[in-house]
Amino acid sequence: MKSMKATLFTLSAFLLMNSPAFAVPTPTGSDEAYITQAGDNGTVTTSQTAGTIKNKITVNQYKNSDTETADITQSGYGSHVAKVVQKGQSDKATVEQSGRNDKADITQERDADQNTATINQAADSKGETATITQQGGSLNTSLIYQDGKKDQATISQTGSNHNATINQYVDSNGEIATITQTDSGNTATISQDGVADQATITQNGAGNTANIYQYVGAASNQATITQAANNTANIYQHGSNHGATIDQSGDNNTGTIDQTGSYKVASLPQSGSGNTATLTQH
Repeated sequence: MKSMKATLFTLSAFLLMNSPAFAVPTPTGSDEAYITQAGDNGTVTTSQTAGTIKNKITVNQYKNSDTETADITQSGYGSHVAKVVQKGQSDKATVEQSGRNDKADITQERDADQNTATINQAADSKGETATITQQGGSLNTSLIYQDGKKDQATISQTGSNHNATINQYVDSNGEIATITQTDSGNTATISQDGVADQATITQNGAGNTANIYQYVGAASNQATITQAANNTANIYQHGSNHGATIDQSGDNNTGTIDQTGSYKVASLPQSGSGNTATLTQH
């Protein structure tokens, strides 16, 4: 096993809260952390929590560093930024972000969301796993909070046999999820539970599988899957005013669109031979 080198620069200390459970934390400044690892079997586990806002963390695990693991958890008042770059084999990256607001204050409402998470697994890697989970939550019933979301999650994987998952839920609003996979044997899944969400999966190669789920109560959502050769694509939307597109080029493709609600638009063009297309609207 190669030696592992880790460098951590903390620009401000993490805030530890010892207040009673019913106390309302006060938002503070942002925490920033930069972590670099070179070598095999490296592990990064970090948590930015409590009353902080606009936390930022960047993890770089370099090329030819195999079986690396990065686990990032960010919670508090939102507007957090997380970025993971891995360039090896069999690496795993997990990012969890949650925005929370306990006060009916307009400024805090605006800061409660808009988290950004990016995972880039590149350099012709194999067997990578990437998972991003973003959720909004509030103890306050103010309607202002309903407009505060708009999280963004992006996963980019180069190589084969990867697995990418993005979950955006708890009444999300205006969420954007994007998964791009290059090469063959990859699996991509996006799950969204909210309004005006956007989900895009692009796969280039053979034998890939893509799934998009936009759940009950979701309105005005958009889902797009683009694949090439020997792929399987499924889009499931429940609610109203949806738009779904599956574009497949090549042969032996399978495309499925299942929509429940009203005023939906679905497009399923396929070119090549041996394709199977299923479109169901309720």
